[in-house]
Amino acid sequence: MKRQPDKKIYLYGRLSHEDELQGDSNSIINQRKILTKYAEENGFTPYEFIYDDGFSGADFERPSFTKMIEEVEAGNVATVIVKDMSRFGRDYLKVGFYTEILFSEKDVRLIAVNDNVDIGRGENDFTSMMNLFNEWYVKNTSKKIRAVWQAKGKSGERLAVIPPYGYRKDPDNPKQLVIDEESAANVRRIFRLSVDGYGPAQIASLLNDEHILNPSGYKYEHDIVKKARPCKDPYFWNTTTVHKPEYLGLTINFKTWSKSYKDNRPRLNPPEKQLVFEDTHPAIIDPETWDIVRSMRQHKRRAPRYGKSGLFSGVAYCADCGAKLYFYTRSIKNKWGTRYEGSYSCSEYRKDVQYQGKRKCTCHFIRESQLEQLVLEELRDLLRYIPKHEKQFARVVMDRSAQEYKRETAAKKRTAEKHRCRIAELDTLIERLYVDNVSGKITDERYEKMSGKFETEQEELTPAIVHEFIDRIIVHEPEQARGDRRQKVETIYNNIGAVDRLSLMGLGT
Repeated sequence: MKRQPDKKIYLYGRLSHEDELQGDSNSIINQRKILTKYAEENGFTPYEFIYDDGFSGADFERPSFTKMIEEVEAGNVATVIVKDMSRFGRDYLKVGFYTEILFSEKDVRLIAVNDNVDIGRGENDFTSMMNLFNEWYVKNTSKKIRAVWQAKGKSGERLAVIPPYGYRKDPDNPKQLVIDEESAANVRRIFRLSVDGYGPAQIASLLNDEHILNPSGYKYEHDIVKKARPCKDPYFWNTTTVHKPEYLGLTINFKTWSKSYKDNRPRLNPPEKQLVFEDTHPAIIDPETWDIVRSMRQHKRRAPRYGKSGLFSGVAYCADCGAKLYFYTRSIKNKWGTRYEGSYSCSEYRKDVQYQGKRKCTCHFIRESQLEQLVLEELRDLLRYIPKHEKQFARVVMDRSAQEYKRETAAKKRTAEKHRCRIAELDTLIERLYVDNVSGKITDERYEKMSGKFETEQEELTPAIVHEFIDRIIVHEPEQARGDRRQKVETIYNNIGAVDRLSLMGLGT
């Protein structure tokens, strides 16, 4: 096979992380020496040396390799020279496709110096066998690496290489994370904004306007990650940037998994297959703030076109169909200017109106100002009476917890009747359920708040207070009675349930 004029000659080198452990024999510098010497001694000039450093032989999406294949497909390459066939790749089928099909069609000469392979001199009977052994090598290496990672992950050692935004690796112990105060301040601010009712899109827009480096940009600018690649826009924040459980001081291993070394696309592991280790590094966010934000994030809240987000978005529900109440604002203009009024109505009703379908529910309309006044008055009554009657209130809560326990116990016993062989196991589960759910029904911190050991007279409701105390608000359809509009609203409190205001008034009797 003669070299065609005006076509390129590529000297290609590759080095993976595993090859680095074997010493200098496979180093890029050593490969370059071997390839340039061979090319100059055999008249393969002029040539271009390209290489991929840190890429596995099973990965064919290497930058320089991809560039070379594009030139081959375009018909611009005459010869490709590698140190040995393992440098070209370690996948038997893909290497065979490139060398036996693509290179043959494009009339490209492949030379592997140390393996005595030269397509220009004819086929080597041992080439296929060498490619097969190269694949076995990477397969065996993959098994060993998986075994090591499994052992590390199960022992509690952090598997993730890149530290979360807000942390950096300890210079004295790279396996340990320490707080990076500059970025941690932004993390705390994002959580505070979330507690104050800002949605992900609003927070991202605020950070974009302030021209603050995003996590990728910050890690690159501050050299937190070695060999970090610069991102396209280091000041662009998206809506899913932070809110990681690692901010509680947790290490979570095995979040993802891959099928094999040939298909290493990360796939999410279900929670039951993940391993969580507590107190592995300093926490940036306290558990109470995390719980509030997580509760708020479970309910997607669309940012209104005008005014602020709904105070009760995600916790207000229709009493008839069970759907969430839709929050919207309308502008009211008068001689003093324009004001915005927020209201709620059944989302199913609004869908029926929008698509002109048969209505499945009624409007359940209520103004946010009215709903806020009702909830605030009830919460004030609750906080006013609890400090005076702590024992009675605790008894009410424990009685309600006991009733829930009885219902759960009855359900367990019914199951036990159907599965007699598991009665002993179910009795143990029931006893544990009582201890966990009744004795620990209300945490000390939450009970201190409910028992009035903080400011009881709230001037206004905030998203943090709403999600801290309230599980859901059930709004009934208004009724007309003698010209008066009456509407029933039920407040379901976290860990307590509904508290009847009339029964609450009788706590002291």
